[in-house]
Amino acid sequence: MVVEASIMKIHVNRIPFEGLREETTYDPALLDLKRRDLQLQEPIALSAFITKAEDELVVQADIACRLHLSCARCLGAFDSPLRTSAMLTYHVRPTDVVDITEDLRQEIILAYPMIPLCRRTCKGLCPACGQNLNLQACPHQKESRDGPPETETQSSPAR
Repeated sequence: MVVEASIMKIHVNRIPFEGLREETTYDPALLDLKRRDLQLQEPIALSAFITKAEDELVVQADIACRLHLSCARCLGAFDSPLRTSAMLTYHVRPTDVVDITEDLRQEIILAYPMIPLCRRTCKGLCPACGQNLNLQACPHQKESRDGPPETETQSSPAR
């Protein structure tokens, strides 16, 4: 095997002239990606095409995994697929062993949603009592025609 499955290392001297396609999965624990609001609970799928030309190694990687997230509005837990692609280039010698673990880790982190939402129409929590407004209405809320629900304690701008 050209890529070691337990850690993401590529043996340059084992890459054939025509390149090599590798399909494998990795344990997310290897990448230290766990956060309080985000976890990877299933293996990370990696599909890579690896080529070398003179002193360069090029890895075209497609990464897929399932994220377990907390919604930024209602704080509810939900799962979401993550798919990203990366092209990694390394300056190498024929005897090198290239560890791509950290680069793939960074690509996954960059693909995290900036504001994870369980759905686009998530109503969030009532700022007065904390009720999840996706589950039921709360007495503190009144509907506004011009925007999101307002609490009774909020004042409307003078018109």
